[in-house]
Order: sequence, then C-alpha cells, then structure tokens
Amino acid sequence: MRAFWQLALYGVRMYLRDREAVFWGLFFPVMLMGLIGVVFGGNEDVNFTVSLVDESRGHPAAQGIRAGLEKVPVFKVTPEPREEALQALKKGDRSLVLILPAAPTPPAGAGKAATYTLTAYFDDSRPQISQAALSIVEKIVGTANLSLSGAPPVFALTAHGVSTQNLSMFDFLLPGIMAMTLMQTGLLGVSWVVASYREKLVLKRVLSTPLRASSFMGGLVARFTLVNLLQVAIIFILGTSIFKARVVGSLPVLALLSIIGSLSFLAMGFAVSTFSRTPEAANLLGSVINFPMMFLSGTFWPREMIPAAVQPLINALPLTPLVEAMRGVGASGDPLSDHVGGILYLAAWGAIAFLFSLRYFRWEK
Repeated sequence: MRAFWQLALYGVRMYLRDREAVFWGLFFPVMLMGLIGVVFGGNEDVNFTVSLVDESRGHPAAQGIRAGLEKVPVFKVTPEPREEALQALKKGDRSLVLILPAAPTPPAGAGKAATYTLTAYFDDSRPQISQAALSIVEKIVGTANLSLSGAPPVFALTAHGVSTQNLSMFDFLLPGIMAMTLMQTGLLGVSWVVASYREKLVLKRVLSTPLRASSFMGGLVARFTLVNLLQVAIIFILGTSIFKARVVGSLPVLALLSIIGSLSFLAMGFAVSTFSRTPEAANLLGSVINFPMMFLSGTFWPREMIPAAVQPLINALPLTPLVEAMRGVGASGDPLSDHVGGILYLAAWGAIAFLFSLRYFRWEK
C-alpha cells in the first residue's frame, strides 16, 4: 500500500512540473469557458421550445390552435403532460408552456359565445424570450378570431409568470467544462502515458522488480484520479470566483460525479492504449474519440441546438450523461436520483473498457 501511494503522489508531482500538461489540463479549459462566455454570453436564442399540454380531448378549436403553433418556424412544439411541462419550464428547458383546455368557458350572459381560453406559463426571469414567444401566440389567437367573419371573439389567452433560476452562460458552461476535463485526462492523458511507458520498456521493467504489477497500475489510476480531482477543483474555483458562475446543487454530489466520471474515462483511456503501439498513435486515437464527444455532448451549447438526426448519436455518447448530471446538479440543484440511469450508463462504459483492458493489456510492444 505504501508503494501504491508513493507512485500516486509521485505522479501528481510530475504532472505539476509538466507545464504543457498543466496548460491543457487547467488553463485551456478556463480560457475556453471565458472565450465562449464572452462571445455568446449576451445572445438570446432565436428559437423557442414550447411545451403543448393538450387536454382538449380532440376539441376542434384546440386542434386548430395546435396546427397554427406547429406551423411557426421558430417554435419547437413538444407535446407533454402538464406537470412535466411546468417542471421543464422551471429548469429553464422551455420558453413557454401552453395549455389547451378540455372545453370552452361557458358564456357569462345570454347571447354571448363561449370562450375557448388558452393558458400560457412563461419564465418571468427571461422577459425578452417570454414576451417574444407570447406575442407570437397572441397573433395566432388573434388570427383565429378574425377568421370567424365578424363573430364575437371565441379565443382568449391568459398568461402566468413562473419564477425560475436565471441561468447565465457561465452557469451553463462550468459543469460542461468540468466534465470535458475529466474526459480529456482519461482519453488523452492516461493513454499517452501508458503507451509511452510501453514504448520505453518501463512497463516491462516493472515486471522484473519486486513491485507488484497491480500496485503499479493501481498507483497509476490513483495518480490520474487525484490529478483529475485537482483540475476540476481549480476549474470550479476559477469559474465561480472569476466568471461568477453560480452552483446551487450539492458539492459532495458533484465530487462523487467527478470521481465516477474520472474512473470511467480512465478505464476508456487504458482501453485506447491497448490498441496503440506508440504514444503518437494513442494520442491520435484518443483525439478521434475525444473531439466528437466534446462538441456533441452539450458541453458548450444546449443539445436542442443540434439537428434532430444527430440526437441518437448524442444519447449514445458516454460524456452526455456526465455533462447532463453535473449540469443538472450544479446549475439546477437536481437530486442525484434524477440522473441515476445516465450515470449507470456511463459506469457501464467504464466497466466494459476495464474488462477489455484487463483481457488485452500489453506490458510490451
């Protein structure tokens, strides 16, 4: 056990002395977060995600309104139940929630027509987005009333604001950057080091020493896990202190997610190293896997901005559940139970990679 910790601490010291590793592991992610935040932080989306709660049971008036909404190019209409829609709105995942009632409101007096009243819920912390989306719905309602050839208005719209957390660009970016850093150390860091040790016959020499191979490999895993946690901690401190990113969720849960993510991607890095005979080949293969996940897993922008045809691929990427879990916990205060399925999926990737490495790991070229 003493040799295990000595190797782990030695590896951390070597990492801190490597200026290039420190740059790519610490300063590059922070610079990237700052650059994206400065460029895109003040921009609002031009598209609106609208939850449609259809409780009309096929009422003709409701179907007409629904058809009108689906023809609006900037609306992405998502049919879903009331509770799920309101919960998504509170998390900042919806621009508007529109409820189509079961039946028109009875007339207030004789000779008056029944009024079909739509109810809209919006995020009052984002007034520009909310008012823009509401104005489009109001035009649809107004057009429907005008089409009735002079009859009294039979469609109406009521709007209610819902208080939510106003998510800034840095609030959104920080958890994604942390998850990306965990991935890069595994896919690029450990794969390069293991391939380099193999090429320089370090791994072969280890087998000829009294040091057990399991202690050496365990120390290597511990080294990179400690480095990962150190990197994530520094990025977290810089993100919250310099860029004023807010974290409302549980810090222990974020630490647990960091450990799970680190171990999973380290296992994948070991698997990558088994395919690679040289450090350059390991770096190339790791980069081929790393870059698509970096840009497609929601690290820098919402998944909703990526074409629907690519969404199945996004769901399959192991980085996606880690990004979503860390962002859900950190930025929205989600409990860990909301992301158990995704974390188990990530852990399964790590377990499969570990078993593969255990079976095919090579101590020499």
